[in-house]
Amino acid sequence: MPGYELPSLLRARLEALPDGLRAHVERVRQLARDLAARHGIDPRMADLTAAAHDVARHIEPRRLLDEAGRLGIGVNEVERAEPVLLHGPVGAAWLRDEGSVTERDALEGVRWHTTTHPDLNPLARVVLLADKLDPRKLRQYPFQEQVREAALRDLDEGLSVFLDGALRQSIDAGRLVHPASVAARNALLLAKSC
Repeated sequence: MPGYELPSLLRARLEALPDGLRAHVERVRQLARDLAARHGIDPRMADLTAAAHDVARHIEPRRLLDEAGRLGIGVNEVERAEPVLLHGPVGAAWLRDEGSVTERDALEGVRWHTTTHPDLNPLARVVLLADKLDPRKLRQYPFQEQVREAALRDLDEGLSVFLDGALRQSIDAGRLVHPASVAARNALLLAKSC
């Protein structure tokens, strides 16, 4: 497995993932290491967080809701309607509880890699962007090249370009928008205006 040596419990979780998801995780690990190095963030932490980001992605929606309840994770109305959005929070709680990932910034990166958050730390921004920049997601995010160019210049700019494109897509398609995504975009715009 490319990248750095991972904790054994995390390695076991990754080995249990479906092949396509494992391949995605490997692509994200490489992207995260590269993006982290470019922005002065520890590539080892980026690798660990990227490796961990989708440990609960393969879980069925009903079970994600059940796990969130069992773990004491608050579920909002958007997450209840679209339980796949809970795979980050559930995965972060699993990793925290089993002790395979203990670093707060890494756990935050796993938790918020799908919806983002207004106070996202730089490591978490790297992993979120790396996840969205997986070349296999080009059809999902046709504005991916603009995100890549912006992210190479500045993480906040990359996140802003991603959120603009993703929110526009959701609105145009009449889909729900997670409140944390809206709050994150607003925080970026407010920070830019100060």
